[in-house]
Amino acid sequence: MNSQFWFGLILAAALIGPLAYALLGARQISRNAYIFNDGQSGFAATLAGVICGNMGVGTFVAIMLFSQASPVIGLSLALAYMLGLFLCAFLAPFVQRFAQQYGASGLVDLIVLAHNIKHPFGVWLPIASVFLLRAAVQLLALAALLSSIFTLSTGQAILLSTLVTGGYTAFGGYRAATRTDIFQALLIVGGMVALFLANFGTLTTPQAPFWDLGPYRWPLLVGVWLFIPVSAVLAVDNWQRMVVAKDLNVARWGFLIGAPLCGICYLIIYWLGVNSTLIGDMSGTLRALMPESAPWLADILLIAVIMSTIDTFIMPLMSGAQRSQLQVPQLRLLVAALFVFIGLLAWLLGDMLQSVIAAFSALVAFLPAVWATFFVPYKMPRTIIASLCLGVVSTFLFTMVDVNLAAFVGFVVAGLVVGIGVYARSAKKSFASGKT
Repeated sequence: MNSQFWFGLILAAALIGPLAYALLGARQISRNAYIFNDGQSGFAATLAGVICGNMGVGTFVAIMLFSQASPVIGLSLALAYMLGLFLCAFLAPFVQRFAQQYGASGLVDLIVLAHNIKHPFGVWLPIASVFLLRAAVQLLALAALLSSIFTLSTGQAILLSTLVTGGYTAFGGYRAATRTDIFQALLIVGGMVALFLANFGTLTTPQAPFWDLGPYRWPLLVGVWLFIPVSAVLAVDNWQRMVVAKDLNVARWGFLIGAPLCGICYLIIYWLGVNSTLIGDMSGTLRALMPESAPWLADILLIAVIMSTIDTFIMPLMSGAQRSQLQVPQLRLLVAALFVFIGLLAWLLGDMLQSVIAAFSALVAFLPAVWATFFVPYKMPRTIIASLCLGVVSTFLFTMVDVNLAAFVGFVVAGLVVGIGVYARSAKKSFASGKT
């Protein structure tokens, strides 16, 4: 059996396998299993989810391109990503207990319930906009990959990508997303091992001085260390992973073991970025770096990376449906509609790196609202909605002005709104107490 046979076989398994699995269990799936796996994600699914959810193509693009432009920023990104996953492990018991107190399985749901927000869409929209943008970036990357494999036009490739990823996610929900992660995580780890072994001892010429910031400035480097670790906790997929794990030990150990595994993968990407040059697009570069006898391993790696990330971005956005009257058929239509939307968004996206930066930077705009949810003893529905909306919009807009400061601007705007809200509420309470 030649190399192309194995490529075709593994490619079919990677693209069609998840849909086949979802269809097999489609009739028996319950509402709770569809929305949040019925809170029964075991250790293998949690660990695989940590690897898959935190090894997206945005991570590849960001670490490799930043490493080529500025090794210090690239290494900082790799280490900060890993630190964020250790932070998830440390906070997992606290997050799980707090979420169970409100009966919430997702970040959006928790904020809505904790602040007694009557119109959840005001919380869902700013958070969803960040993760739908990230999913669209992933979908665009998958489309570019499938276009080169099957010689398709951009429109055809985006349509095929939407059908492949949206099909199994819509039919199988969060249960299919978590269980297919196990197979996809094996492909990802195997692909990274192949990359390392194929280039060990051959790449020895750094492309730029280590401390050179390239076209960027020091605020971006500071922002990486300040905000990237926190953004891992604020990611809706990691949040739901912490909450729906079968028990506290599963959540903690899934992240404790997943963090160094992902960290090794991040460092391999950094090492490749620093010591190699980009050949065309990301897939072309990785093909050139794979063993000469099997360059198609790069395609398999990227397909697993992309598909496993998209499903875990989309399904946590559906956690609020747990409190609705919607049944599985209606939920499937909603998930399908979200995939249609991100397919259209992928069509419109321009610079992928700019989109990645915008999506990652906007995560820290959630922090003030999440902090208020945990530590402020007031219910502030309007303040929370305003903080999320203004913080995310500010980040997106400022990314087009100066990527070095975008995360800071979004965080400051969101923080000011929460600060003003807390101050106004405290002053009102003090005034009422003085009056009595």
